[in-house]
Amino acid sequence: MKQIEWDIIERKLEGVLSSDEEIRFREWVEASEKNEVYFHKLETFYKENGFVKEITGQDVDMSWGKFTEQLKEEKRRKRRTLRYWAISGVAACLLVGVLISTWMGGDNSVLSEETKTIVAGGSKAVLWLSNGEKVELENNVDELKEASVRIVNSGSVLSYEKNQDTVLKGRVMNKVETPRGGEYGITLADGTRVYLGALSKIEYPVAFDGAKRVVKASGEVYFDVARDTAHPFVVEMTNLDVEVLGTSFNVRDYADEDYVEATLVSGKIKVNAGKESCILEPNYQAVLDKKNNTLETKEVDVSEFVDWKSGKLNVRNRRLEDILNRLSKWYDVYVFYVNEEAKDIRFYANIDRYSDMNELLDKFEKTGQVEFRVKGNVINVMMK
Repeated sequence: MKQIEWDIIERKLEGVLSSDEEIRFREWVEASEKNEVYFHKLETFYKENGFVKEITGQDVDMSWGKFTEQLKEEKRRKRRTLRYWAISGVAACLLVGVLISTWMGGDNSVLSEETKTIVAGGSKAVLWLSNGEKVELENNVDELKEASVRIVNSGSVLSYEKNQDTVLKGRVMNKVETPRGGEYGITLADGTRVYLGALSKIEYPVAFDGAKRVVKASGEVYFDVARDTAHPFVVEMTNLDVEVLGTSFNVRDYADEDYVEATLVSGKIKVNAGKESCILEPNYQAVLDKKNNTLETKEVDVSEFVDWKSGKLNVRNRRLEDILNRLSKWYDVYVFYVNEEAKDIRFYANIDRYSDMNELLDKFEKTGQVEFRVKGNVINVMMK
């Protein structure tokens, strides 16, 4: 029986196959009538519902008709907003002819009438001026001045505008912090655009001077650096530093996470982590293992690591613990695992970061692998 990787099936349904993948898909679908019939069923299901589940060896217990009828009933009960989802092992293959399992069984959905909505975060941050004054930025459209530099707050973006004739006496520093469930944009005085994720912080001068443009940051921050070859831009994180001339990149360095990531979108950056360093080209990522202090580079799909700033959660073949760890900061929830093995279940997801988190939990729960119990802002995770 000829097999094919699930990713190829998924990308075919989404219409994004490469030419080589299209050839492999055609070879598979033409190999037998079972393959062709099976794909048409998946295609029909995808068009009606917008998502499909990867097939595993556990999926032999339910007929296709029973499955689709149960799904239609579930769909009538509540609308789905996720584009697609799937559960996968690291190297799982699609076994042709195997039908979808009883993942719709039971009434344990986290989206019950009594379940409290887990709302997404929003534009929330605090600005600390050089004199120690604290300014709440959320929904506060205002204009400030700091050392003759004009600061404009739109309610979601903070912008610094330095008059060309302004001469600053000494370095004047500002700091912006986001809470759990917060994010904020900043346009620095040199035109560099910064996007702060939840539980993140950046400290910077209101106007740059000297040979280098240096900022200090922690948490998750996306930078779109204004090019200035005479004045390199340096980001100092807790565990590593990044130096650039003009580029776009994402850095993630949280105290409660074991790995630090620097992901390059365009341009070129140098990553320094203690005695180790590397140069990144676009579509590459540097990962620092904080436990053993090793720095590695790898090629990645950068959209998975930067789409958060555009309002999307894009994860591919990620451990549940890693997914929920990211989401917990944004949705301001706390996650506890009743069964440790639940942490290693892998999922794909592409969702709107501003939707109710229960919708994603419900999708994951329908795999029949994991179950969630939500009480307030605490999520308990257990194996089914």
